[in-house]
Amino acid sequence: MIGRTARTVLRNSRQRARPPRKVCPYCIEGDHIAGENQIPHIVVDACQPHHAVLTEDRLAAGAEMEKQPSPIKSVEMALRSLAVTGRANAAAIEKLSKGLEFCADKLKVPDSGRRRKAKNKKNGGQA
Repeated sequence: MIGRTARTVLRNSRQRARPPRKVCPYCIEGDHIAGENQIPHIVVDACQPHHAVLTEDRLAAGAEMEKQPSPIKSVEMALRSLAVTGRANAAAIEKLSKGLEFCADKLKVPDSGRRRKAKNKKNGGQA
């Protein structure tokens, strides 16, 4: 049996040998975020490229996909898998918040005189 480092090296070499995946709007798959053999009923839809990335990240984190010999080991693998999913979610939320911040900066009105004029019109021209 080979160790985790050797398995990671083997996975990385297989990835380089594979042709790159193309993104398709119809390639949604069910992602068992806690491991199909550990907790099979928790499934989230993901596109094939992100499903593949998450699976590789889970394997690199030591979350084994095979059925585990004991319930404690199954919980450990499920938690490892969920930790990778949580990190991916946190990274996505961080990107969204940065995008929202960028949009908010672009929407700021540089001249507050516009606001005063609109307010004066509502008040009947009185300041």
